[in-house]
Amino acid sequence: MTKRVVIADDHAFVSWGLSKALTVLDDIEVSICVTNGIEAIAEIRKSKPHLAIIDYNMPGANGLEVFLEAKRWSPETRFILLTGAAPTATLHQFVDAGIHGLCLKDASETEIVEIVRQVLKGQLVVGKSIAALLRAPADHAPVTERELAVLQAIARGHTNATAAASLGISPKTVDSHRTSLMRAFAVNSTASLIVAAMKAGLLDHESLR
Repeated sequence: MTKRVVIADDHAFVSWGLSKALTVLDDIEVSICVTNGIEAIAEIRKSKPHLAIIDYNMPGANGLEVFLEAKRWSPETRFILLTGAAPTATLHQFVDAGIHGLCLKDASETEIVEIVRQVLKGQLVVGKSIAALLRAPADHAPVTERELAVLQAIARGHTNATAAASLGISPKTVDSHRTSLMRAFAVNSTASLIVAAMKAGLLDHESLR
């Protein structure tokens, strides 16, 4: 039986590459690729695919929100988080919530395909890079999901005003999050904040596009 797969990622090239990689699995059909969390929830609710591969950082709703909401409507769907970066605390939330697979985008094509294969067989799989993150002690203060979104906006060069418009919050709230982040990482400049966040694994080149 052909297994239907939904891919949710706001980078079209990532979705295209993943779809192409999965062609080595004869029993899989990528039914649709969506570009934001709200579309992902709606599509999973409607089509009830065998597998949904979701990014963490998406407009509309993040990967954790997609997983928690979509599985209510499609409990038989299996889910894999395939992400460039996410706070370690959030990765633990995915595990606690019962995600079926976790993998970073820096994994090899072979590893990603194998994780898809195993998850569709009913197994629970954690990629090597994420397994290392989950084992490692936190070396920085916890970062909330909203703070992570602000951090990514700052790293992309947004001002408080443009970040606020992008995230649907006020410039004052963005500034407050920026201040909290700088305090958490014990830095006193935006450049130092970005460097510290990259060292902590919260930012990568993929998440800054």
